[in-house]
Parts: sequence; C-alpha cells; structure tokens
Amino acid sequence: MTKVVLHIDRLVLRGVPAAERDAVVAGLKAALAREFALPGVAEQLANTGHRDAVRARFAAPAGAQALGRDAGRHMAAGVRR
Repeated sequence: MTKVVLHIDRLVLRGVPAAERDAVVAGLKAALAREFALPGVAEQLANTGHRDAVRARFAAPAGAQALGRDAGRHMAAGVRR
C-alpha cells in the first residue's frame, strides 16, 4: 500500500457564499478520499510525483456539497494525469 499525502495550500472559492464554505469543503474532502481510495490510484499518484498546481474548470452544480464533490473529482483527475 502506498501512502498519499495531499496538501491544499490555497483553495479559491469565487462566487461561493461564506455560509456555504464548510459544505463545499466537506464535499471536497469526501470526494478526494473516495477518488484516492480507488484500487491502484495511490500507486499511480506516487508515480506521477509532485504537482505544483492543479486547475479544474467545470459547470457549477446546484448545492455547495455537490460543488465540493465535483471539484474533488476534477482535482483527482488532474493529479492523476
């Protein structure tokens, strides 16, 4: 088993009301945990090495938790490239 350490130094949430920030972060954490727990993903990430930045653009879904979930999925895909 390979250990993956993810540090998010800066997360910019433009257009997200402050009251919804925690829901976005909760959805993001849950999505990243699910994506990185998939079989073989940790090893794939270990082979890609350090990433200075990952950017993702996608249509914002309805709801703060869904926004975090979709952001997590896109971030994980960007890291695996």
